[in-house]
Amino acid sequence: MENSRYAVDMIGDENTSSDSTDNSWMLSYLDVLTLLIAFFVLLLAMSEPKTDDDSTPAEIAQTGSAGSAAGSTTQAPLDQTGDVLPGGIGVLPEYNALLEGRTGETTPDAEDEGSNDDFDERIGDLENSLNSLSLQGVDAQPGREGLTLRIADNLLFASGQAELMYEGMMLIGQLTDFLNAFEGEISIEGHTDNIPINTPQFPSNWELSSDRAISVLRYLEYDGISANRMRAVGYADTRPLLPNDTPQNRAGNRRVELILREP
Repeated sequence: MENSRYAVDMIGDENTSSDSTDNSWMLSYLDVLTLLIAFFVLLLAMSEPKTDDDSTPAEIAQTGSAGSAAGSTTQAPLDQTGDVLPGGIGVLPEYNALLEGRTGETTPDAEDEGSNDDFDERIGDLENSLNSLSLQGVDAQPGREGLTLRIADNLLFASGQAELMYEGMMLIGQLTDFLNAFEGEISIEGHTDNIPINTPQFPSNWELSSDRAISVLRYLEYDGISANRMRAVGYADTRPLLPNDTPQNRAGNRRVELILREP
């Protein structure tokens, strides 16, 4: 019995030894696999895979430099600021440019151009606002100083007079809200034709043109326009619009102008 039991124990020992050997082999195999995976991961981390950017021509990559190496292809044309001129390839896309068709920083000329565009836009808005009033006899003309509102003298004054008629007051009154919405200065300028005047009240056209401008200014002040935004000027017949050679032309030269100057 003892020999038989011993024989069983030996068989058990052999099985245990075999299992141990098998487990050791599997552990070694897993170690090798782990090292291989770590090796490939390291290779992938150190590699630089090719992307679409690699196909970019050399001249684009060198955009903005003063020159290129000998034998390289021609660069896109540059302006004095280093920006690519229209038709070339810019550093920034066009929708990032501060001005249409340009890239990079703006130059003083570009800023002036932007200011002119803003000025023209504001003048256009003023014209549209004035046109919405549908005032007969009021002509709006944009100029270098601002918007000019031109009113024929017969809509405001009797012949040879500088006191506003009732119809003239109504016409000027319709401009009050429009002028209040404007933030700049208002120059009120009187003009006559070249026919001399010599009366106790108006020794010359200088007095007549000046008094007419003052009459309009006083009514605007009465109607709510701040006096410190306005001035009155008389030019007599020194700035005609038309030659004073026909009655129609002389009538066109007799006028009051409101010059709306930007603040």
